[in-house]
Amino acid sequence: MSDAILEVKNLKIQFKSGKETVQPIRGVDFTLKKGETLGVVGESGSGKSVTSLAVMGLLPETSSEIVDGEINFNGKDLTKMKEKQFRKIRGNEISMIFQEPMTSLNPVFTIGQQLSEPLRQHRNMSKKEIEKEIIDVLNQVGIPRAEQIINEYPHQLSGGMRQRVMISLALLCQPELMIADEPTTALDVTIQAQILELMKDIKDKNDMSLLLITHDLGVVAEMCDRVVVMYAGEIVEVAEINELFDEPRHPYTRGLIDSMPTQNARKERLYSISGQVPKPNEITKGCVFANRCPLAFDKCFEEAPPVFEKGDHISKCWLQDSKEGEVV
Repeated sequence: MSDAILEVKNLKIQFKSGKETVQPIRGVDFTLKKGETLGVVGESGSGKSVTSLAVMGLLPETSSEIVDGEINFNGKDLTKMKEKQFRKIRGNEISMIFQEPMTSLNPVFTIGQQLSEPLRQHRNMSKKEIEKEIIDVLNQVGIPRAEQIINEYPHQLSGGMRQRVMISLALLCQPELMIADEPTTALDVTIQAQILELMKDIKDKNDMSLLLITHDLGVVAEMCDRVVVMYAGEIVEVAEINELFDEPRHPYTRGLIDSMPTQNARKERLYSISGQVPKPNEITKGCVFANRCPLAFDKCFEEAPPVFEKGDHISKCWLQDSKEGEVV
């Protein structure tokens, strides 16, 4: 696709744990278009964060391996790059907002020292120019008294302020692609709304593409153009945001939507999907969701479903197996 900034093709990742080898990512395919916000949703253990770390080239070298597939960024396959080449891209053309700012920021360095690092790595700037750039980006993300903040340490800031620092860190080199991994998980609802609005504004102003990883479908509805639904290391559904909520085609997606609390209706008991996401070594054959699916039948346990397409809406479920591509 000519308008694609990121294409992940048949990505398979395995980890070694002692003598055992597991494959938490089992053939992931998705495309992110330029200027688009793509949501990646699924429960914990679905493989969302591992996929994002692979895109950033941050998988642990000693215990992990990309065994198959491609990660094409602007036509360049990141899986073929050596670490020295990747450093020119990471933090410069691709940046990431991590899930927990308190553990992502180094407690022994000031905010200014940490924010200056990507500019020293990727820009030929004087110390004075770096300080001005840092203050400008802190102001851009709505941090008050930025001139003083650069001399403070992470523990002196609130959770919301630390997350704003993480966003400014990701923005410093004006990347083309920003990955946000659960950027509002540790924040209260009011601050969460402010951070999401801030991210939306910054993305539009800087004409960036955003890969938003979350388990919160409310955040997806607010932020995204399209959605990728992941389960047990596979993508089970991809759709435009409105179509996903209006016509979910995979039972797992329907379960996630039914699990959302609504403001309009008070239910006696909130729906939940029974069971748990299987561990990678527990999946041997059939559909990965079969053991939790209320609609599963014999074929689901024996044979893995292919991808069924209806326009741009795709899903991996045997219930789609009809001539019209509709749910049986």
